Amino acid sequence: MPILLNFLKDKRIYIARPTKQTGTNKFLAATVTSAWCHIQPLTRERAEKIDGVFGKTYVIYADGATDVVQGDKLRDQDSNYYKVINGGVTRRAFGSFDHLEIIVERLEN
Repeated sequence: MPILLNFLKDKRIYIARPTKQTGTNKFLAATVTSAWCHIQPLTRERAEKIDGVFGKTYVIYADGATDVVQGDKLRDQDSNYYKVINGGVTRRAFGSFDHLEIIVERLEN
């Protein structure tokens, strides 16, 4: 499967996981790790998410050992922010090629 070749891993993502909150309403996150990956749009057009807010859905191809779970917030090297959707992490294996397909929504800054 060609998506796992190293020259196609063209972006670095930083993974932030929500931490336990101590009596505040703010989002607290800790950076878990970073990984090289490939990001591409899942669909060509933007879709309405909630009450007139538009966003775009992407798929991220990453190494199978990448520590990503649903609800994680990701930031790429271009300062674009993404959120992993519920049920959006799928492990795929084609022979000896093991990788993750991560479905994310881009968050508007």
